[in-house]
Amino acid sequence: MALSNDALTSLAAVKQYLGISTAEQDSLIERLIEAVSARFMSHTGRKLAARDYSHRPADQAYDPDNAVLGGTGHPELLLPQYPVISLDRLEVDGREVSPSTAAGDGGWLLDRAAGVVMLSGAVFARATANVGVIYRAGYETIPADLAQAAVEQTAEAFEQSSAGQGRLGVSARTLADGSLSYQVRELLPQVAAVLERYRRRSLL
Repeated sequence: MALSNDALTSLAAVKQYLGISTAEQDSLIERLIEAVSARFMSHTGRKLAARDYSHRPADQAYDPDNAVLGGTGHPELLLPQYPVISLDRLEVDGREVSPSTAAGDGGWLLDRAAGVVMLSGAVFARATANVGVIYRAGYETIPADLAQAAVEQTAEAFEQSSAGQGRLGVSARTLADGSLSYQVRELLPQVAAVLERYRRRSLL
């Protein structure tokens, strides 16, 4: 199987860490990578690998949870996913807002690293689902500490699986298509410490 775009490490990196040179366990390791990556996203509350988001239902990147937002009544609005790679469109109450070119012009400014959009001289009117965004966010290259955490957690899951002669740490269930889905039960302490640095934050 091919790893999804959400995978936070590679099959080769995990096999090198485990000292495995054969392909016999590739399918299991890839499933564990996917399970670990999903666990990391759940723990941090973020989709860590880069992807596109759009508020338009016709777009392939349509994601109302991450691109249809509510105004705060303040000049700042925190995008659910960050760091922001690009911001292609911002709409407030159905009206497109342009990038700011002068102080107080009502246009938007962007703190890419924090994922904060700011209006210059204006506020995001407080309402539900009145802000639409088209943007790309996440890490095009997974940070080294996060990638290494994914390697170590996947290796731990493999070693605790039946293939690694263990019996703890991993559970599996059979899906409708007959394949197995694996769930990692515990995070290594050093992995949990890394993930705390990536946990989603909020504006005060």
